[in-house]
Amino acid sequence: MKYLVLFLTALFAVFTCIQAKVIELTDTNFDDLVTEKDEWLIDFYADWCGYCKRLEPKFYAADRLLSMSSYSHTKTGTVNVQTNPGLAARFFISRLPTIVHIKDHEVREVERKKSENDIVSFVALEEWRDVKPKSSIISPFSLFGKTVGFVGKSIKKLSGYSPWAMIGVLTGFLICAVGLSIYSSKHLTSGVDNKKHDSASETRQVKNVKSPQLRERKSKRID
Repeated sequence: MKYLVLFLTALFAVFTCIQAKVIELTDTNFDDLVTEKDEWLIDFYADWCGYCKRLEPKFYAADRLLSMSSYSHTKTGTVNVQTNPGLAARFFISRLPTIVHIKDHEVREVERKKSENDIVSFVALEEWRDVKPKSSIISPFSLFGKTVGFVGKSIKKLSGYSPWAMIGVLTGFLICAVGLSIYSSKHLTSGVDNKKHDSASETRQVKNVKSPQLRERKSKRID
């Protein structure tokens, strides 16, 4: 009995001493840390979210379980959507908490899990294969996704300025967009008109050109 207690105590000490390797991902370090060859589980949360606080210990427990398994290569991270609006926009986060799985830069949303074992099973049992990944067009790693992230981050920065400054910047963007569209449409229209004019000129030239045989026939009739 004494040895059993010592064994359980040692096992508990080893388990509690395992350092959680959950990485805090930000708008700044995300692209450097999340490479294409890595596999990730990322938890998107907010400090004010009650459900996020309930999920947090389960997510950290899942990280410890993964670190002790043959899937220790799977990395885990968290993203605070309040301080990292760029990532929240890139991943189109619409509810909290949200856990996403990333492998080969393919992003899949993990359905709500009740326990840490459910989170681990998504990786260990490769349940992610049954989930359709995000389209490559709107993927956070696509040009479109990165652009959306940049816009989200920019809006967050602009929110620190006065409303009039935001209105001025947005108005400037609107004027540029409208001006560019008008210029493009005019350029396209002028190009079409030029083609029509060239085509009409060629048609007139063809009509005015008379074949030698036709000229001979007319000359004979006159004679």
